[in-house]
Amino acid sequence: MSVYFFAWAASIIYGLEFIGEKLISKHSVKNPWLFNFVLQTFIFLGTATIALSMGVKIPIYWQNILWASLFYALSHILYFITLYWFDVSVMSPLFNIRTVMTVLLGTFFLGEILSVEQYILIAIIFIFGIFVNMDEKLNIKSFFSWKITLVLVEMLFLTLVAFFIKKAIGETDYWSATLWIALIAQIWFLFTIPLFKKDIPEVSGRQYSEIGVVSILAMVGILAANAAYAQNISIATAIIALPLSMVIAFMFAQFAPELLEKHTLKVYLIRFVSTA
Repeated sequence: MSVYFFAWAASIIYGLEFIGEKLISKHSVKNPWLFNFVLQTFIFLGTATIALSMGVKIPIYWQNILWASLFYALSHILYFITLYWFDVSVMSPLFNIRTVMTVLLGTFFLGEILSVEQYILIAIIFIFGIFVNMDEKLNIKSFFSWKITLVLVEMLFLTLVAFFIKKAIGETDYWSATLWIALIAQIWFLFTIPLFKKDIPEVSGRQYSEIGVVSILAMVGILAANAAYAQNISIATAIIALPLSMVIAFMFAQFAPELLEKHTLKVYLIRFVSTA
């Protein structure tokens, strides 16, 4: 199946996953390190079960797998930290910045060709990305903060994940690369246990079930995204980065603002126009 099918599937699933993760972070699990580790454990177990049933092999080349697993771990650690800081309507459109990074990386290192018009669009994405963090104070300086810097670093790491996944799949095969990247990434996550181990006894069965549901979405999204990246990381990232969760967050703001976020229509207008 084409890159478009897998990328759109990943985009829709990731949008739903993002909403689920934000709800859990806001109302259920208060420790981002714990949330990330439990979720990643569920994702790994599900991915490993499917991958092993499809048949995997021990790779000959490990460098790209190791880099992909490292940047996957780092990007998701930053993702869960910033998830607790920002609204969905801020985080979701910032993924467009990742599109810029991925397209440029694909151009410089993978030989993917861009036109002058496409470079202009890249500049537009970056410039208008500054306005997505606007709040009621309408202060443009809100974009230039260390918290936003961490989000941008996260986007860079996600870009590198896509780059090394594409190369790893090309050297081995889809299921082998997916399994070994997930396994090694889970080893990286073990180093975060001291940051949440005291909170483990307080996690309820309901909280585990909530994370389990989100992990299913995350796992399917990762499998679809990896398949898309293997074909074309620029097209895949542009589609996957579409802020579908932002629309859902806006609907929540109108009908159930206590669940996610609430801003004035002026703020949402600025964020939506900038995102568009």
